Amino acid sequence: MLFNPSNLSTERLDAILGALPKSRNKDYLLAAKNIVEKNSYTLPPFGVVKFSKLIDWNDNRSRSFERLIHGFTFLGCLTDAYKETQDLKYLTKGMELITDWLEKHSYQMNKGTMAYHDETTALRLQYLLKFYIYARNVITESDREKIETRMWETAGLLSEEHFHATNTNHGMFQDISLLLFGFYFDNGKNTLCKSYINLAVNRLKEYFLGVFTTDGVHKEQSPNYHMMVALNIKKLVSWMEEIDTKISEDFVRLFDKSKEYSTYIIRPDGKFPPMCDTESIPVNASSYGSLYTSDTYKFAVSSGKAGKAPNENMKVFPEAGYAIFRDDWLKKEKATYVLFSAAYNANYHKHSDDLNLTIYSGGEIITEAGPNGYNYQDPFTKYAYSSFAHNTLIVDGKGLPRTDGKFESVYISDHKISEDISEVTGVNKRFQNVEHQRKVKYQRSNNSIYVNDEITSNKKHEYKLLWHVAPDVHVHLRDRMIELFRNNEKIMEIEITANASYTIQTVKGQTVPTVLGWKFPKMEAKEMLTTIEIDLSGKNVSCTTEFRLTDFKIPKREKTPFALEKEFKSFRSVRYHFEPATSEKHNDQLLVIFSALGTRYSYLYNYMSTLKDIPANKLFILDDFGDQGSYYLGKNRDFSIETSVVSLIHYIMRQNKINAENVTTMGSSKGGYTAIYYGIKYYFGNVIAGAPQSKMGSFLLKEAKHPNIANYIAGGTEEADCLYLDDLLYKVVNQPSDVSPNLHIFVGKNDHHYQNHVLPLYNVLKNRGYKVDLKVSEGVNHDELKVYFPYYLLGKTKEVLGIDLDGKTDVLPQQSVLKIIKLPISVEDRKIKVDSVVSGSGLKYAFYIYKDDEVLKKYSYTNESKVEHEVDSSGIYFARVYVRDQFGAQTAMNTTKITIK
Repeated sequence: MLFNPSNLSTERLDAILGALPKSRNKDYLLAAKNIVEKNSYTLPPFGVVKFSKLIDWNDNRSRSFERLIHGFTFLGCLTDAYKETQDLKYLTKGMELITDWLEKHSYQMNKGTMAYHDETTALRLQYLLKFYIYARNVITESDREKIETRMWETAGLLSEEHFHATNTNHGMFQDISLLLFGFYFDNGKNTLCKSYINLAVNRLKEYFLGVFTTDGVHKEQSPNYHMMVALNIKKLVSWMEEIDTKISEDFVRLFDKSKEYSTYIIRPDGKFPPMCDTESIPVNASSYGSLYTSDTYKFAVSSGKAGKAPNENMKVFPEAGYAIFRDDWLKKEKATYVLFSAAYNANYHKHSDDLNLTIYSGGEIITEAGPNGYNYQDPFTKYAYSSFAHNTLIVDGKGLPRTDGKFESVYISDHKISEDISEVTGVNKRFQNVEHQRKVKYQRSNNSIYVNDEITSNKKHEYKLLWHVAPDVHVHLRDRMIELFRNNEKIMEIEITANASYTIQTVKGQTVPTVLGWKFPKMEAKEMLTTIEIDLSGKNVSCTTEFRLTDFKIPKREKTPFALEKEFKSFRSVRYHFEPATSEKHNDQLLVIFSALGTRYSYLYNYMSTLKDIPANKLFILDDFGDQGSYYLGKNRDFSIETSVVSLIHYIMRQNKINAENVTTMGSSKGGYTAIYYGIKYYFGNVIAGAPQSKMGSFLLKEAKHPNIANYIAGGTEEADCLYLDDLLYKVVNQPSDVSPNLHIFVGKNDHHYQNHVLPLYNVLKNRGYKVDLKVSEGVNHDELKVYFPYYLLGKTKEVLGIDLDGKTDVLPQQSVLKIIKLPISVEDRKIKVDSVVSGSGLKYAFYIYKDDEVLKKYSYTNESKVEHEVDSSGIYFARVYVRDQFGAQTAMNTTKITIK
């Protein structure tokens, strides 16, 4: 039975009980039963903790854990269990635990520990008071006096200015505890209770009126604390009305103003964003699910399942330092949500997250570590607080301290909101002699986020920008382009550009020498994530990062890139695919295959089909540097790509115990250039090259018109850059040739490479004493290289490896070269019929049907050489056939056009 003092009405007692904390466990009966019968304590998030006898008050596994046991949170289960069952065993156990703690913890002996931490002490008084209210009539007189004495001592301690955590939520909890205690024991004559009530009210008024920005945001940086303070204001409003009507009205206004930020900060999935000390949990599952009664708040917490969507998609809180951009509330959990923070309003709960940005779109994509608790000795907790756990700036290998009191040094300097494009600019001046300005632009029409980082200083620095990717997202780094995949589906493309030299690398789950690449889904629980690091060097640096959620530059593939690619990390990350030897006889042989030039952003391997039955080790290396490749050399004449590629080749050689003379480099066109360059420079055993360029600058700038590639490699497109690129291969040829590779070169007589590149190189090679043979095929041009070279490549590879050529002396086939001979098209009963007559072996056919020059239907590769397609409207039609043979050679041709009326 409750103990209701004569000074309290039933309504006031109910109000006090309603403000006191309940059990932290949904199944409090089971939790209480485990305490009584097994001495096991369910303490979220630490699970069930069993002690041999009572509670080990010295168990200091973390500050968060100590807060729970010294805050007497276990009493919530025992008190609620007694309330429901009236079984005295719960009170008996509670009293046993209380007595044990009281006997071992005095303020004088334990001040400065978690036993007398400011908030923990306040929490303990609230749990004790609730236990006392229910147990007062059934416990012994000595136990009653024991609890009352310590509660009065605790109230006195909470009233002391030296103990008060002024202007923080910890101080708020202290004052709420003091207020509840004062009201419960105030019998109308106790002046001490009156003083406690007045002190608590004045402190709470000063705190609440000062802790919110003018745009209604709590200053302690964490969304859950914003809502927690709002909830306590809501609870106190009715109390204040009796004490001071003016204060009550002020509190109501504060609460109403806090609603807008509470609504907009919620992610589309109904969760808190992981910001500072806020865990990313569903708001509906917390104490704040029904904090506000508005339809817009109901919509936000329910992910659109209830309520009404807010009218505005974009919202900026300029004084608080937050910008929140959405594409459309009505997309519910599928919406895009961009959160930018330029906020340093208080020290409590602050992380080193200045100018942090996170992106959600149908799921978390660009995220951050989140909080790991309050055990400051734990290296993972130190990491969680640090700049390295957030999407922000590192200068000379160092982040910012968590706090330094420079509140005016981080702020939003400008913002603009419109229906399509919204922008916000944040400034961080906390670094010494370095200013960081970050401009974030969200373009709603193409669902893209543009981030421009301007970093200025009067000294040269090594800068690092970090982007943390959600744990379930696979990161595919391609030079300055980064692809992100979830469940094998591409969800984002990131492109980096800068006015200074930069490199990009990824880190995942690192523990030494420092902690990097981790996320904390809940406090003191961790999982690995990928952190993208952009390293830049200079004084004044500008870097633009574009996050594309649609309209990708790198096309989607039938298979995700990482299905065939591994990443080799060195100076530059190199993508490759390795196939081990299938024959013991050829275990000591390695084929290194370089890719030819493709269209922009179409980074592909070559000759996998051609070489599929070759039993030697095969290393396919991807050239996905720049927007169209780098000839496997470098950027701005730095040769870092070459260094990394050579390291990869040697790594595979050492792994498989392969000597240099047993390495064969190969490729066609650009890949042929690279095969010769690497084969000669690194003294490998053999080279097989098809129609290689030799004067790269002339080819890129004057013949093929690829200034983008020339600019990437040489840093410019002037005549001097052309000369630099032209000389690269010829300088390598100047090396001693006494141990040169065996060079095998194929080119067509009608190929412009023959006169411009192959013959000049061949003559120099012969003059320098290299072992080189040249095969010139009559009537073959450069476009037909893809038809003829696979045969040459396969035959020469077998010859190099000593594989029987079935008595043939010529590595080119005499009759079965892939060639489309004729491609008739006809129409009958509104059915288009396409047949194809093609020479070659092991042929596969694909057909594209066009109407008015637009692709109407695609028929994938099959063994069928003909196709029928029924049309349902008039227009001009034609078909394009794609054919590939068993050697990987490919060709294509269009039919004539026909008109259907």
